[in-house]
Amino acid sequence: MTPAGPQVPVDGEPDDALTWGDEADTSHVEGPAPSARVRRVRSRDGDDGPDGDVEPDDEIDDGETDDGPAVMSSASLVVHGVLGGVFLLWAAGWIVAVGDFTNPFTDAISSVMWNLGELFAVAAPLAWFVAVIVLVPTHRTRRRLAVMALGALLVAPWPLVIGGSA
Repeated sequence: MTPAGPQVPVDGEPDDALTWGDEADTSHVEGPAPSARVRRVRSRDGDDGPDGDVEPDDEIDDGETDDGPAVMSSASLVVHGVLGGVFLLWAAGWIVAVGDFTNPFTDAISSVMWNLGELFAVAAPLAWFVAVIVLVPTHRTRRRLAVMALGALLVAPWPLVIGGSA
């Protein structure tokens, strides 16, 4: 049995498989075009309503467009990843620290509250990270990173860090 030679496509060049194609290619698909959103600006010429508020009819369209969502730089994405890893390590640290504590209470309500507090201590670092990502806008990168750094200090497993639970 002899090996077959390379097969050349009937309707194209042999290197067509190595190209991405262009607009003339029937299989070419364009990604979604960024939508230009028009920013609404409130009137500043003193046409306030009777109670001093600017009424919705006073909004004007000055033709400015917003180019879509802000895009973070690569360095910002790396810092977000590092801080996300820190918060994940803090959650693991709280799991270790909570395992070293013993419940000093004997009644049911106090024991439930103690266990709930331990659960919240473990969940706090992850909740802080998710809350900052959701609540602080992307175009406020410095503020977002500052709030994350503050949270990394606030929700750290201090009993484990200072050696109180070891």
